[in-house]
Amino acid sequence: MKTHRCHVPGASGPRVVLPAVEAHHVRHVLRMAAGDAIGVFDGAGREWHARIHRLDRHVVEVDLLDAVTPVAEPSLAVTLAIGYLKGDQMSTVVRDATALGVARIVLLATSHVAVPAAARQGSVVDRLTRIAASSSAQCGRAVVPEIDGVTPLDALLDDARWPGTRVVCVEPALAGAAEGLVPWPGGGDRVTLFVGPEGGWSTDELARFRAAGAFALSLGPRTLRAELAPTVALARLGDVPRG
Repeated sequence: MKTHRCHVPGASGPRVVLPAVEAHHVRHVLRMAAGDAIGVFDGAGREWHARIHRLDRHVVEVDLLDAVTPVAEPSLAVTLAIGYLKGDQMSTVVRDATALGVARIVLLATSHVAVPAAARQGSVVDRLTRIAASSSAQCGRAVVPEIDGVTPLDALLDDARWPGTRVVCVEPALAGAAEGLVPWPGGGDRVTLFVGPEGGWSTDELARFRAAGAFALSLGPRTLRAELAPTVALARLGDVPRG
């Protein structure tokens, strides 16, 4: 039987208290008891075998036992910069991108999407971070990607704090407007992958990518759903020779 894994940020031995969300799941959903075995990971790459020490209506305490060698992170560190999507689409993107190993996710404000005021609140990032943590727990990953709130595209392209290669996904309908963007040849160890919203990139945004020295990544001849495009793009990155 698969051991349930709990995300405990900042975990260190010999005993930790589960966060409220994890404690509720262990207590009321899984109906576990003192002495049951679980796994604990801190979201920063460390993981342990653990055992429930105390479980009551107020607290769940867990003893950290042996350290576990976590599943290795991808050799290519990818920041996914995704045009803001409505409804549950963003949750789907975060869940799948986490399972595929992205290091960071940035929510982009772009020309063809009106970002609702509520999306700019910290509660949205908190909710998406919980989704990412749940995805890491499910897929066996010991890292939870950092999630940045809504950021204008220009701010991201102009910010020198974002090292590595910039790669932009270009949909078939914009192939002509994307002339001048060289296909990504692979290589390097850091990539910021830009995936547009439902309305795609504007011609001005494509010009900004060219000026910033971004490379192009084709997702094939078909137009993909906005929430599917990041998954396909991440798979395509893995298919390009690393040099």
